[in-house]
Amino acid sequence: MAKSDLSSFGKKIRAVEKDFTKGLIKWRIKRGGLPPADEETLDKSSERVVDEAHRIVTKRGKTVLEELKQTKKEFLKAYREKDKE
Repeated sequence: MAKSDLSSFGKKIRAVEKDFTKGLIKWRIKRGGLPPADEETLDKSSERVVDEAHRIVTKRGKTVLEELKQTKKEFLKAYREKDKE
């Protein structure tokens, strides 16, 4: 797959995430009995929510990866020490 194809695919995924988020926001507004928001506000809000979700996933993903690496090191150290006995 060419780089431009991946970029295009990423943009499509991002648009789907934003549309899904916009639908959730509309549903929540309606469920809460609030007056409907205009499209510009919904667009900006859904963009912020998607950006924040990506930021959280990236941050936590790195943290989980680091924890897994540390656990692997500790396991291998304990395993090697047991073999020496």
